[in-house]
Amino acid sequence: MSSTPLDISVIIPAYNCAKSIENALESVFAQNTIPREVIIVDDGSTDGTQQVIAQSEYAARVTYVRQENAGPSKARNHAISLATSTWLAFLDADDLWVHKDKLRLQLELAVQHPEAVLIDSYATVDWHGEREITISRDKNGEVFQQFLYSNVINATSSVLAKRACVNEIGGFVDDLRFGEDRLLWAQLANAGEVHTLPVITVRKFNEEGNLTSKGDKNYHYRLDLVRRLLNLTNVSENELADIWFVNVQDFLRLSFKVNDTSSFLKVFTDTAKHSKKQLWFSKYGVLALYAKTFQTFKPLV
Repeated sequence: MSSTPLDISVIIPAYNCAKSIENALESVFAQNTIPREVIIVDDGSTDGTQQVIAQSEYAARVTYVRQENAGPSKARNHAISLATSTWLAFLDADDLWVHKDKLRLQLELAVQHPEAVLIDSYATVDWHGEREITISRDKNGEVFQQFLYSNVINATSSVLAKRACVNEIGGFVDDLRFGEDRLLWAQLANAGEVHTLPVITVRKFNEEGNLTSKGDKNYHYRLDLVRRLLNLTNVSENELADIWFVNVQDFLRLSFKVNDTSSFLKVFTDTAKHSKKQLWFSKYGVLALYAKTFQTFKPLV
């Protein structure tokens, strides 16, 4: 293990993660070359997270700050405000770094690309043992346009970002609780280069999500996100139609899956304002006609 720490501040937002935080910290301090500092901002945990950290063998090696519950964006921004290193490495408290040279290899890649402002890596996602996938989207340079269509970062916990650029942008927006990470990555990509270390360095644990589980809230956050992304650039009319269509497909698909014709038709109608021709000629156009006629997707689902 190198005795000279890397010029990296590790940013860990923590909320009710008593069962996972120690493993996350162990994966940080197992790095062959450790980072200069590790900053944990506890976002008002109520499950003993603070006690677990205080009693862990890593307590003296981290900066721990507690705040009133305000959400992950404010927790990350709080940690960023305390950071002093050139680079920020993000790690969620329920994720693990699984490659002992993650930070060193990413920093070496950043040195090879002086215009780089963000370096991510490959990641695996474990849905509680039910299935596992590898996310391996490669980026190599100017990739801002890709973020207009989707979040092409493999995992937040894989990101190494230049602190000065993050601060100049203003960090994570805290009024967008769904897609705030994608917005920051897009803003960084608009300011410099993004590169991918083609190595699995992160293991992420997820539960099966449902974008419609919180009613209209997530959908409206997505609309807000797309508008903010579009404010960063100019696109043609055809590109605009494609961007809106791609960004709402998940909501159309999931509304169909749970047989929610009301939500499906709302999303369809909203999207038709931007992407009418493309939408009607897709499979969703046929489904919209079916939903209007029968007020159900059965027996299709």
